[in-house]
Amino acid sequence: MIRKNHYKKVISASRRVDLVAFYPDYMVERLEEIGTDNIHSLVIWTKNPQNILTHSQLNRILKQLDQVVILLTVTGLGGTPLEPNTPTVDQVFWQLPAVIDLIGSPQRLVIRYDPLIDLIYRERIHLSNLDINMFTDILNRAHLLGIRRVIVSYVTLYRRAEKRLKANDFRIIDHSMEKTVDFIQNQMIPRAKKLGVELSTCVLPNLTTKGCIDGKILVELHPLQEQCSQAKDHTQREDCHCTKSLDIGHWFACYHNCLYCYGNPTGNS
Repeated sequence: MIRKNHYKKVISASRRVDLVAFYPDYMVERLEEIGTDNIHSLVIWTKNPQNILTHSQLNRILKQLDQVVILLTVTGLGGTPLEPNTPTVDQVFWQLPAVIDLIGSPQRLVIRYDPLIDLIYRERIHLSNLDINMFTDILNRAHLLGIRRVIVSYVTLYRRAEKRLKANDFRIIDHSMEKTVDFIQNQMIPRAKKLGVELSTCVLPNLTTKGCIDGKILVELHPLQEQCSQAKDHTQREDCHCTKSLDIGHWFACYHNCLYCYGNPTGNS
């Protein structure tokens, strides 16, 4: 029996690497170690949810959990030289009806249009998702599936990511925070609001107050409205609004090979 104020765990899988796409066996092992009865919600961060459907052991254990929430990153740049091994928009959305069926509700699937980024490749190809037409296309696809939340953030480029981009013939077009805020507030939010989709921001810019992992939302979506921690996660950045979770990932190599990543694309720094 759960003692008063002794909550089941919210599990994050994972901010550090796409466990679903590349390490499903490890993910199953960790979930079994924790025990499905001890998990309030499993929050999955991924760019490719295919193994949720096709990896038999992962599929089995996900069906045992009370709640699975997916933070699905769709930047619109999958399959380009910037995200060479990430599914395209068409490829990822093709999977989503079956994914939503497994997790039980489209409200448990959130689109992360993140990061917003603008670059020139080899001095002749413009790659950017600071593009209202690209965003609107993804927003419309999500809306048709019943998805009602989108999260955006402007790219934070750590030094090694900047070096990686330069080494791969990318030139960054930096935008002022004022211009980024204007794009989000005056173009993205009105289009989302028109469709009944809530748009939140993640840290940069700090315009909204809901976390990507948000205890209040997890309670509302939980089939029994079971409580979980709503305390701030102090292991994250100061301006992060996420609530407490246990991240089960490590800095494993990530084979999406997104060149802007703060993680460990294909094991290269």
